[in-house]
Amino acid sequence: MREAIIFALLVVIGALVFYCIRQRKKVESLTESIDTFLLDGTQTELSTEDGAVGHLQTNICELEHRLLQERESTRQEAKSNTEFLSDISHQLKTPLAGLRLYCEMEHAAAPNAHTEKELVLIEKMEQLIQNVLTLEKIRSETYLMEFQTCDLAKIARSIQSELQPLFPQKHIVIRGEATIRGDEGWLHEALGNLVKNSCEHTEPEGTVNILLETGDTSVSVTVEDDGGGVAEGELPKLFERFHRSSNSAPNSAGIGLAITRVIIEKHHGTVSVRNGAKGLSVVFCIPIIDANLKL
Repeated sequence: MREAIIFALLVVIGALVFYCIRQRKKVESLTESIDTFLLDGTQTELSTEDGAVGHLQTNICELEHRLLQERESTRQEAKSNTEFLSDISHQLKTPLAGLRLYCEMEHAAAPNAHTEKELVLIEKMEQLIQNVLTLEKIRSETYLMEFQTCDLAKIARSIQSELQPLFPQKHIVIRGEATIRGDEGWLHEALGNLVKNSCEHTEPEGTVNILLETGDTSVSVTVEDDGGGVAEGELPKLFERFHRSSNSAPNSAGIGLAITRVIIEKHHGTVSVRNGAKGLSVVFCIPIIDANLKL
């Protein structure tokens, strides 16, 4: 009798252990499915089983479906906004081109301070329209990033050669080497905006330092100037659209740094800013991502 009871208990314990192992494997499989969904959007399969794990799997499928719907809805809304802005931009460019032509003719016939100022304002408006459209297209993913291995030092040297004629007395110093997977054109735009911003906020013979560093998991780029920095209260607002700090350049539209932030975020990176020893210090970090991963 005693042996029979012990045998029955062993059978029950064995069944419980088997059940627990099976449930654990199901939970592990669900975890893998969730990781796959987060990586490439492949949805978890619907469960045909009863029980708590089957119910959990069904709920995960429903949640993933809703997330995909929300993502598509957000993408379509952003696309619509971009198309709207594109239409508005097109409508504005035509009269602006005509206005520029008449101002140029008037200025050529009788040069004066008023017509010169008008041409400057028209150029600012044209640049603003282009920048706003660029920003919205990046945000809505209308512009697709073409990821490849990029030499950041080469990009920095290209920016240096472009800006040096505009700021002939500036000292643009590049230190370090780094390579990263990214879109070379957009990284050029992002870094170029930072360097140009620093050049505009330093004295004629000021210095702008570009430091490139490679860590174990990320690459960091620091752009630091000796222009004295900005008020601490303005630091959190520098990357907001249309924000102009108290010492902004006269023709600044306040959108270049916002474009930089969106570009870096599209590269899965982050941007931070602080007042350094002599001026503003902006750092962006981009993770080192395996070329085989889907971005």
